[in-house]
Amino acid sequence: MSHIALGMAVLCAAVLAWTGARLLFRFGEHRARVLDFAGERLRKLHSRPTPRVGGIAVAAGFAGGLVMAWLLGGSDVGWASTLFLCVAPGLIWGVIEDVSKRGAVLVRLALSAVAAAAAFMLLDARITHVDVPFIDYFLKFHVVSFAFTLFAVAGVASAINVIDGLNGLSGITALLASSGLALVAWTVGDTFVFHTACILAASIAGFLAVNFPSGRIFLGDGGAYLIGLLLAELSVLLVHRNVEVSAWFPLMLLAYPIWETLFSMYRRRMRGHSLGRADALHLHTLVYRRIVRWKGPGGSAEDRVVRNSIASLCLWIVPLATWALAVSFWDESLALQGAAFVFALAYVVAYRRIVRFRVPRRMIVRAGTAAVLDADTVSAKPR
Repeated sequence: MSHIALGMAVLCAAVLAWTGARLLFRFGEHRARVLDFAGERLRKLHSRPTPRVGGIAVAAGFAGGLVMAWLLGGSDVGWASTLFLCVAPGLIWGVIEDVSKRGAVLVRLALSAVAAAAAFMLLDARITHVDVPFIDYFLKFHVVSFAFTLFAVAGVASAINVIDGLNGLSGITALLASSGLALVAWTVGDTFVFHTACILAASIAGFLAVNFPSGRIFLGDGGAYLIGLLLAELSVLLVHRNVEVSAWFPLMLLAYPIWETLFSMYRRRMRGHSLGRADALHLHTLVYRRIVRWKGPGGSAEDRVVRNSIASLCLWIVPLATWALAVSFWDESLALQGAAFVFALAYVVAYRRIVRFRVPRRMIVRAGTAAVLDADTVSAKPR
């Protein structure tokens, strides 16, 4: 695919995702079936009913970008379309849950595994090594590689959904991850992963333009699982097709959502709760409640939207840091393993300090700190 063709495909994906998100917002803002209500105060950090079907806009942007690439003679469109069909079950079931408001975590995970199995068979998207000798020995066996690939892909898809709690947080994390995949794919000459990751990044960016900072529409389960599955599969393909890329590159690139999920599972187990039980103790929730105190609990609905977006901005440093480390050492497993260990340690230390109210006063965000967001978010209130 020529640079001009790729540019047109990327532009088409971004415009379609942006247009789709705006249309879905207009369509859904007065329809209770697609709205996410702010009734569960502990977990839900938004203050007004919001459509949660943004995944449809991302899917439309991604599909539109592929069609444009095909019209302009893209050679990798067939493979990318197959990948899109493989992950479609996660999108479809997620949107069904977004509309029905009846969650079924096990079904979501099962369909994510089905998507991973389809990509394993149709695209040879498999994990054959993780640069850990003991594990690598067993990954030589086909059945072990198959099971591990399904587990890893489903886990990453779920992880993107776990951090989807603030305006733009999962979106910017996914945008950075897809851009990182595109950068390394371009470096090693993997045009399929490069082109697909670029179109995915553009689709996410188009959605983000509506989602942040006003929070007018959410990804929902459908969007989170679609993006998570695409990122996971592109990561598996990049590592499997290019031996010079460290298996720890995508792990570091997505270290924040992956570690957030693993730590949440550990935390729930220590409290005697089910691993899949939702709670209000994620890092992003604690940052919103204990670090960002914009206008406090007495603020208006618009104030809480501003507070939500400020909390998201405060956390953007986390995926930015992991992105920088991942793309700097994409072919050095030992360095990435060390970085992953340091990240996990820093996460736990920061989490404990926030839980125990030991955050330095200079880090607390109060009224007057981020007035730049105020005008944007207030102007986006429902009419």
